[in-house]
Amino acid sequence: MKKVISIDIGGTFIKYGLVNEAGTVLCKDKRATVKSGAEDFVNELCEIVNLYNDHSDVLGVSISMPGFINNRAGIPIACSHLRFIENYKLQDELASRTNLEVRVENDANCVALAEKFSGNATECEDFICVTIGTGIGGGIYLNNKLIRGKQFKGGEFCYMMTKDKEGHQILSQNSSITALIDMYKEYKKLDKTVEVLGDEIFKEAETDENVENIIHEWYGNIARMIFNLSSILNPEKILIGGGVSAREDLIYQLENALKEIPWWHFVECKLEKCKHENDAGLIGAAYNFINP
Repeated sequence: MKKVISIDIGGTFIKYGLVNEAGTVLCKDKRATVKSGAEDFVNELCEIVNLYNDHSDVLGVSISMPGFINNRAGIPIACSHLRFIENYKLQDELASRTNLEVRVENDANCVALAEKFSGNATECEDFICVTIGTGIGGGIYLNNKLIRGKQFKGGEFCYMMTKDKEGHQILSQNSSITALIDMYKEYKKLDKTVEVLGDEIFKEAETDENVENIIHEWYGNIARMIFNLSSILNPEKILIGGGVSAREDLIYQLENALKEIPWWHFVECKLEKCKHENDAGLIGAAYNFINP
């Protein structure tokens, strides 16, 4: 069975491995993301590809990465965590250096592709993936097709405005894990430089009613996003991925928050977690290569 070298690039780590045509991750590893410039960054990717030189059955290289990605040309148009790679002809350069076919796609789109490939949306023609972590990402699948948009910005839910607070406020400012941490720091009157982990907040909520209320408000923000997406696109499912999906009570909490919206029953859809969790980028990238 043929294999794809899958590379999932994040702001902190690069995850990589071999994925076969059935969507099985055969091996994987990770290393710190190089941020010293485009040349060093591409050299690092070449080193990763060279790890699999002895595999004669490799079809090519497929990359999942954050930002607005021109998937046709393989060019990152905007990438907030990796500014140095913006407008760089990544696909062409890596293909030239490795003599392999290369494809590049947005990371949240890859999550949607992974769920369609072998996850919780294999039988769905219309579904949405929402990734909730440091920021908010999204992938839209309609009429059995991934929606990328005219300027490759489809599914950028982070820019959705869900409420107005001291001027305009977008979704990433009130519904991401970063937003939850900021809300907690504001309540605790902590300096913005103080490190706080999301898990610590959920733990403290068990004994502090005010922290519990902060989390309830945060879930409400996410619920409004889900409501808006469901009312506009009428999907069969909305799948939740990203770091927050590790919480066992996630779907229960979101469903309760949605029930507080009086019109939810008019536009209601099924809510589930994404299946592939940390392997979603690798699997989705492989699927993007196999089914362009």
